[in-house]
Amino acid sequence: MSPVASSRLLAGAILALVLGDPTDACTCMPRHPQTAFCQADVVIRGKFVGVTPLSPSGEEFPSWIRYEINVTKTYKGIGSPGDVLFIDSLEEESLCGYRHPGPLDGKEEYLIMAERQGKPLTISLCSFVRLWGRVPPSQRRGVSQAYGEGCACEVVPCHSMPCKLSGNAQCPWTDGLQDWNWQGPQAERQACLPRPSQPLEDSFCAWETLEDSFSEATANSPGL
Repeated sequence: MSPVASSRLLAGAILALVLGDPTDACTCMPRHPQTAFCQADVVIRGKFVGVTPLSPSGEEFPSWIRYEINVTKTYKGIGSPGDVLFIDSLEEESLCGYRHPGPLDGKEEYLIMAERQGKPLTISLCSFVRLWGRVPPSQRRGVSQAYGEGCACEVVPCHSMPCKLSGNAQCPWTDGLQDWNWQGPQAERQACLPRPSQPLEDSFCAWETLEDSFSEATANSPGL
């Protein structure tokens, strides 16, 4: 993995070198699930079945690991059910590397959004990787149906009010004003989607709630 690829993987994260515990050196910028979906090259459901250390390209470069993932469902990009994908990550969490929290036994299913850095697919501590059983029904609908329709829109994190927007295609994301984890109703249940506009008018985007016509039974169906 080249130094350029290493730096690209850390896009979306602020790396602050601080004294003390090195695990505090990685802080992720807030990113709405829709933004994560649109920026990802591959979005799948899959099961982690193995991890392999990768030799660093030189002593001055950090170490990498490679996860082996069995694909169960593809929402975007490559991979079909039954395929095996290999996804790389920096090894150290202090450098925003992803360390899988669960067993690598292929029993638990995860929603994984990975980016392509050159040839390899990569994930980081800041990537959207969630246990599928903990993804709410509205976000499941977003991944399977809605988020892709809103990639021409932009979700703008608001750190204070009034929130500064620069165009009609932006939606103000205010969850962080109430919850520093940014896990509020807009992240869990809404998508920023284009609305009908008149000829010669700029595109217009607005928040839309995803759960109204999306039941729990539908969310758990094998096709989603």
